[in-house]
Amino acid sequence: MRRVLISLCLVIGSLTTNAQRTHRFETPERLFIEGKEMFSLKNYAGCMGKLEAYKLQAKDADLIQEADYMLVYAAYEQGRENASELLKEYLETYPDSRHEDEISFLIGSAHFAKEEYQKAVYWLSEADIDLLGTEQQEACSFRLAYSLLQTGEMDRSRSYFTRISQIGTTYRNPSVYYVAYIDYATGDYSNALVEFTRLKEYPDYREQSMYYITQIYFIQNKYDRVISDGEELLVAFPHSKNNSEVYRIVGNAYYHTGNQDKAIDYLSKYVSSTDTPLRGDLYILGVSYFNKGDYNKAIQSLGQTVRESDALTQNAYLFLGQSYLKIHDKNNARMAFQAAANSSYDRQVKEIATYNYALLIHETSFTGFGESVTIFENFLNDFPQSTYADKVNDYLVEVYLTTKNYQSALRSIEKIQRPSTKILEAKQDILFQLGTQSFANVHMDEAIDYFSRAISAGNYNLQARNDAYFWRGESYYRKGEYAKAVTDYQAYLNNTRQRNTDMYALAYYNLGYSYFKMQRYNEALSRFRQYLQQETNEKALSYADAYNRIGDCLFHNRQFAQAEENYTKAASLQPGAGDYAMFQKGYVLGLQKDYRGKISTMDRLIQEYPESQYVDDALFEKGRSYVLLENYPSAAEAFERLIRQFPQSSLARKAGIQLGLLYFNDNQPQKSVEAYKRVISNYPGSEEAKVAVQDLKSVYIELNDINSYANYVNSLGGSVRFEISEQDSLTYLAAEKLFMRGDNDGARQSLVNYLQTFPQGAFSANANYYLASIAFNRKDYNEAKRLYTVVTESGDPKFLEEAVARKAEIEYLEKDYEAALESFKRLDLVAENPENREAAKLGVMRSAQLTGRSQDALIAADAILKAQKLSPDVMAEARYTRAKAYISQHQANSALPDLQELNKDTRTVYGAEATYLLAQIYYDTNEDEKAEKILMNFIENGTPHPYWLARGFILLADIYIRQGDDFQARQYLTSLQNNYQGSDDIAVMIEDRLSKLK
Repeated sequence: MRRVLISLCLVIGSLTTNAQRTHRFETPERLFIEGKEMFSLKNYAGCMGKLEAYKLQAKDADLIQEADYMLVYAAYEQGRENASELLKEYLETYPDSRHEDEISFLIGSAHFAKEEYQKAVYWLSEADIDLLGTEQQEACSFRLAYSLLQTGEMDRSRSYFTRISQIGTTYRNPSVYYVAYIDYATGDYSNALVEFTRLKEYPDYREQSMYYITQIYFIQNKYDRVISDGEELLVAFPHSKNNSEVYRIVGNAYYHTGNQDKAIDYLSKYVSSTDTPLRGDLYILGVSYFNKGDYNKAIQSLGQTVRESDALTQNAYLFLGQSYLKIHDKNNARMAFQAAANSSYDRQVKEIATYNYALLIHETSFTGFGESVTIFENFLNDFPQSTYADKVNDYLVEVYLTTKNYQSALRSIEKIQRPSTKILEAKQDILFQLGTQSFANVHMDEAIDYFSRAISAGNYNLQARNDAYFWRGESYYRKGEYAKAVTDYQAYLNNTRQRNTDMYALAYYNLGYSYFKMQRYNEALSRFRQYLQQETNEKALSYADAYNRIGDCLFHNRQFAQAEENYTKAASLQPGAGDYAMFQKGYVLGLQKDYRGKISTMDRLIQEYPESQYVDDALFEKGRSYVLLENYPSAAEAFERLIRQFPQSSLARKAGIQLGLLYFNDNQPQKSVEAYKRVISNYPGSEEAKVAVQDLKSVYIELNDINSYANYVNSLGGSVRFEISEQDSLTYLAAEKLFMRGDNDGARQSLVNYLQTFPQGAFSANANYYLASIAFNRKDYNEAKRLYTVVTESGDPKFLEEAVARKAEIEYLEKDYEAALESFKRLDLVAENPENREAAKLGVMRSAQLTGRSQDALIAADAILKAQKLSPDVMAEARYTRAKAYISQHQANSALPDLQELNKDTRTVYGAEATYLLAQIYYDTNEDEKAEKILMNFIENGTPHPYWLARGFILLADIYIRQGDDFQARQYLTSLQNNYQGSDDIAVMIEDRLSKLK
């Protein structure tokens, strides 16, 4: 066996050697013939070698052309990358070749293989199909038809496929399939259905044919067939790439046949099987969930459909709004309805959405930016024939009454040419509400105007009309117009039917104060007593205060015993605010000559109320009582303590005179001299200093030391004028008389003449003060400020308090807050008038805040809030200032109590900003739930201060952004962008957040 193998190898080797030798010496004709034979046998690799060898020796041009044909054909059949280029080169070399059609076919086929269909169409069209071989004809037709299909030439493509389907063999069934597909794609569903039904019997085309049959039935709305054929397809081909689409159309079919459960089953499978579900199918899925009552899933599906601006989005928003309503999320429901209402693709949807949006605006009192009143009016304008029109008219009246943006509501009502009785009733109440808003924001003139309009509107709303009398009276009282206040309070009391209310009782209290301010004490006494009969809350501050005022009225009537009883009652009712009552009680005891009782009462006041404004008064009255009891050491002790603790008080000056006289009468002349000199030194321009100089003269005479007195007086120079010339006095008095008569022009000229004649006159400080007052009334603030400064630096304390007060006021008006702060601080030290004391503390607080001195503002606010009887507006401002000061000092927690109190009334600007700040603090400390709750209440309750409500909207969007709820964040920002009318930084804040959300 081994020997045989070796022989066989030798034979093969010999043959090979011989073949090579023979090839080398074969004739060209022989090489061509052998190459052609191999080509015909499709031995393309073998033929190429023979033909290439032939070309090296050949001379016959025709045979060389034929050899080149076979070579490029072989290159094509071998699938060479450059086959198409070789074929095209052949045509360029032999443009008249008899193989031109076949070569064009091959070039087209090469491009077809590379899916270069446009080029394939060109070359395949260049070939004359009738001149190709039978197999090539069918292949060329099929490839041309398919390429035409891919390039969009449906009609030409179909004609080729049709021809092949009729006479073809190899490509017959594929051509039938593509004819059916083209009929499907061009809408000839009947023919397509026939062809696909026939092809369904062939395994290779069963799946796709069943798929297109199901699609055709879906397009034809034959939903029962879609369901049966689609489910059959899913069972037959459970892993088909087409199943996602089958789930979609079967789910749609079930939806249209009313089977919501099956629709949800198939559409949810469709959504989970694709990354990009179609919006229309998400919409149908969402509607199906809605119909089955699964509103959260409905929201989830519908929320994914609102990416475009079209009718589908409009409808989806309508269902979103209804879904949110079902889960009691009215805020999101409102915004969804608003989005649907703002779209005009489907007018019926727009009408329904607008109506629902309007209802939600009404129900949630969402009135931040005026849309609450105008939304119903817009509805009536847009849909005058709507079936909802009658309901909207009724709601419109109710909206007028419930809206918080009363200004917009009033403007809206005034556009109505023939308002109904309901509308006029609403208008009267709105005017009243606008008045209370102005009152709360301390715009008294504006408040009076609104209340007056409410009163003159008639008797449509008696409650609003009568309450307007009360609050107009309050407004007049705040302006100091007490006679007008009396008229309005009395009108309120006369017209009010409900007489067991707090406000009815309070009207008597306010009426009593108005009479009291007018010094009509008998009328005041009667009204305060009527108040006590009506008031049921004995713990109210006004209840105890009424006893004080009754005591004052009795005091003025010199009914001292009864006055004392009422002061005692007031102190017992409000021990924390009993300092005034206790002082008055002690004073009355003195008038009744019970000096020891008076001293005891004053001691109690000093001990129990060390911070009271009446401590200096109590010390002075205590000293006087000891003098009357001839207990001079105790009297001196009281006066000395007064001077030491309250050197700025006018009573300190008087106490100094009392001390000098007391020591003189007690035969202590040296102490008397010291006391008088202290008055002269400390208060050189005062009347007390002049009295002290005169009394000192008597002491020195008693000491028989007139020289010392003369030397002392000479040392004073002009600091104390104790001798006033008759001309000085008469010139000044004449000018003063003109000023008191109100003749400012005449008084100004006379006062200037006086100062020119007596520049250091005894009344120069008085003259400068009156001139300053005239300049102030003329609003010549620079001149007034200069003259007030002269008065404050004169040393004369007579007009010191008022001069400092007016100077501070001017500096504040001119926004020189640094100077105003110092002036208000000085006023706080020298003021004895309660109104100036309050103005001083308010001025310090406001100026400190405006200059960024948070600690000074904080201290001033604390001092203001310690007062027992504060107006609501002052209390709100002080709380606001204190809270802001704490925030600026990074003590947000300390600000919380004040912000929480202010948050209760968002009608005021302090309450509105405080609400926003409170939510911001919670947001900063990651307490989103608390912040969101506050902002939702803010939106629901509304405010006449839209800027802070807008800031609340933006903060709410920030909360949702942090929580990853971009949908809600975008809705709030978009709603704000559409409705906010202010021209401030809100627009920039909105755009910044929306751009980040994009």
